Amino acid sequence: MRNESILPYVLIFLSLAISTYFAFNIKALMPKGYDLAIDGYVISKTLIVIFTLYLLSKLGYYSINKKD
Repeated sequence: MRNESILPYVLIFLSLAISTYFAFNIKALMPKGYDLAIDGYVISKTLIVIFTLYLLSKLGYYSINKKD
């Protein structure tokens, strides 16, 4: 039996859950009152979310595959 922490699996699941939420709820990234303006703002916030989720998932996979 391997003695592993559950944290890497939580990070991977969390990043998948958040990305799925934002994939189906597009309005969540738009601030109130900016429905017709500032497309660049929404795109930049989306890129930040994507990069953060990528880093979380890579950190989880790194923790799982780390050799002692």
